[in-house]
Amino acid sequence: MVRLDETPPASAERPARRRRWPRWLAGLVALLMAGVLFIAYVWQPPAVQGYRSPYLSRVHSLYADTPVARFHYTKTGQGAPVVLIAGGAQWQYSYRDTIPALAKNHTVYAVDLPSQGYTRAAQNFTYTIPAMADAIRAFLDAVGLTKASLVGHSWGGAWTLSFAERHPDRVDKLVLLDSPGLDKELASQTAVFGVPVVGEAVVKLMRRADFETSLRSAFTHQERVTAEVVDENWAWMSRSEQRDAFVKLVRSQDYAPIDAGLGRITARTLIVWGQDDQWLPASYAREYGERIPGAEVKVIPSAGHNVHEDDPAQVIPLLAAFLSG
Repeated sequence: MVRLDETPPASAERPARRRRWPRWLAGLVALLMAGVLFIAYVWQPPAVQGYRSPYLSRVHSLYADTPVARFHYTKTGQGAPVVLIAGGAQWQYSYRDTIPALAKNHTVYAVDLPSQGYTRAAQNFTYTIPAMADAIRAFLDAVGLTKASLVGHSWGGAWTLSFAERHPDRVDKLVLLDSPGLDKELASQTAVFGVPVVGEAVVKLMRRADFETSLRSAFTHQERVTAEVVDENWAWMSRSEQRDAFVKLVRSQDYAPIDAGLGRITARTLIVWGQDDQWLPASYAREYGERIPGAEVKVIPSAGHNVHEDDPAQVIPLLAAFLSG
């Protein structure tokens, strides 16, 4: 028995109170979460309005309507067909210096794939790597090309690789410019866009200055990133549908199937890489050279990820010689 005048043991005292978050802090957290969700899934940032592209004023735009997309493209020169495919957050403008040089001996098709430039994708387009490869096939069919040489940069190179593995009979020569496709670590610059909710919010909050910073990281020769270069890419990238497509593309980067099929490439292949690529290391180029049958490898000193724009004086003659050889 316990005497009334005795102090009860500590274990018999009232249960310890659980630590509770202050109501104001819980409310603040809830408010912040609601704000992030609103930005990610409801709010739409304003797009650039009234921009007149100097590049489009110099070229003749063509369009090919297919169930996959309404493709925007240009057709220049005469000769064996070459199709140019730009990288992620890029469009055919990135080949502005390349097209005239190749058009001396080739019919050059520079096409914007879904998510790029002034092409409009179907509403149900999925933006997976196989879907992007199928988009290349749809474009070739639409313009009447049963076989062509393909040049792909960055993500455009990965989509081109996937197409070449699926349809080897439709690829004459293949050029890859700083292209992913190996089952290796992805570029760290795009990692944040792969995080659910956060990726949607970040891409919507991105402004021209943020885009310029990212673009500059793909160049060693910073003087080549002029205001026009930034504006020509940002004008269309600022649109909501293109921002959404970019996030979907980031989340579809499963390169294991492409990696497994490298030995099936039958087209004569040239790999060109910038030695100073901050997105994908130049060691990838050498591995491609070892695993794609007969592939040639050229590493360009003092050039970055956008190698063909960063050092056109070195890269364009390589492309012209390879495609005409």
